[in-house]
Amino acid sequence: MRPLRFGLAGYGAWGACHARAIRETPGCELSAVCAATAQAQKRAVSETGAMAYGDFREMIAQPELDVIDVVVPNVLHEAVACAALGGGKHVLLEKPMATSVQSCDRIIQAAQRSGRLLLVGHEMRFSAMYRQMRELVLSGRLGDPRYVLIDLWRRPYRPGSGGWRLDPKQVGNWTLEEPVHYFDAATWFLDSLGDPATVYARGNSMKTASRFVAGASDNLVAIVGYPNGAYAVISHTLAAVEHHLSIKIFGSHGLARAEWHAELDRSERPSYSLEVSEEGALKKVAVAGTPGELFELREEIGALARAAREGADLPITPAEGRRAVMLCEAAERSLETGQTIHLENERR
Repeated sequence: MRPLRFGLAGYGAWGACHARAIRETPGCELSAVCAATAQAQKRAVSETGAMAYGDFREMIAQPELDVIDVVVPNVLHEAVACAALGGGKHVLLEKPMATSVQSCDRIIQAAQRSGRLLLVGHEMRFSAMYRQMRELVLSGRLGDPRYVLIDLWRRPYRPGSGGWRLDPKQVGNWTLEEPVHYFDAATWFLDSLGDPATVYARGNSMKTASRFVAGASDNLVAIVGYPNGAYAVISHTLAAVEHHLSIKIFGSHGLARAEWHAELDRSERPSYSLEVSEEGALKKVAVAGTPGELFELREEIGALARAAREGADLPITPAEGRRAVMLCEAAERSLETGQTIHLENERR
C-alpha cells in the first residue's frame, strides 16, 4: 500500500513540528509544503525534502496528495480547509476550527459535499493521560460528574510568524487561541451530561506582561453551566512563567486530578501525574504514554491515517470542533457585556 501523501499548509514553528510528526508516522509521507515566504519555502525544502509552494491552491491541485494539513493563522483556516476539501483531499485542521461559528458551518458543509475526512486538532483528545481521565468519568468510578476545573498558568504567547498571533484580525480572539482547547476538553469530560446551557466569563489584562493586544484578556476565567447544575471552570493566564496545567474532575463519589508541568508547552520531557481518590486518599494512576502536544500531534496524524486507510472513527467530530468555537464566542460576548450567555440559540 502506497504511503498516505500529505501536503502541509504553513511552515512556521508549529508547522515544522507537524512536518516532523508526519514523517515519523508509519505509512505517511510529507510530499509538499506551502509557506508564505521564499525563506520559509527554502527552509522547508532543506529540512523535509518536500516540494515547496507559495500558493496553497497550487499545492492542493497536485493530484498525488491525499491529505492537506492546515497550520496557518486562524483567519485562513476556512479558505484553506474549504479549498482542500473541494479539491478532494482529507483535511487535518489545526484548532480553532475557524474564527466564527458561521465559518465553521461553511467548512462542515464543504466536508459533507466532498465526502472527505475532516479532523480538528484538539490535541487533548489524543492524550494518553486525558483519555484515561475521561475513562475514569465514564466508568462511574467518580460517581456522577459535578464539577471540572481546568487551570493553566503560562508564559505569554509567542507572536507567530509576522506577529499574527498579536493581530486581532488574524487570530480572531485569544479565547480561540488556547482556551478553545479547554472548552473542548471540559465538554468532552462532561459529554454524558449533554449540551452545556450557559457561559459566563470574566477577564482582565496585566500591562506589565504585555506585548498584548488592546482589549484582549491575558487573564480569563469562564464558567460553563449544565442544566443539571454541573459546571466547568476554565482559568487561564498569560501573566506567568513556564507552562503549568492542572485539571480536576469532581464526582459525587470521588475525584481525579491531572498535572502537567514543563518549561515550554512543546517539551518532550514534562513532569506529569494522574491521581484518583480512593478510600479517602489520592492514589497514583499509571499513565500509558507521555502527555504533551508533541506526542499528541503524532497521535493526531496516526488517527487520521487510520481513518483514511481503514475507516476507523475519528476521536472528534466536526460538530464538536464547532461547539468549541461557539463556547469561545459566547465567552467573548460575556466578557464584553458582563452577562451570562444562554446557549439555546447558539446551536442553530
